[in-house]
Amino acid sequence: MGIVTWIIVIVAILAIVGMGLGTFLSGVWSGAQKIGSNSFVQNVTQEAKDLAKGTAMNATDSIIR
Repeated sequence: MGIVTWIIVIVAILAIVGMGLGTFLSGVWSGAQKIGSNSFVQNVTQEAKDLAKGTAMNATDSIIR
């Protein structure tokens, strides 16, 4: 792994040890909710779902034929 990856892993471990697992996971969950409520992220997520659905339907359609 690269040096940046190791630094991120070490910082995450120190944060978990320092704050406790419950507090750490609570902070991660809170941050994820804030990111998820962003309208840009919601639009990109919806477009990805639509693309995946269309691709799956096309794949299924070509298999059935």
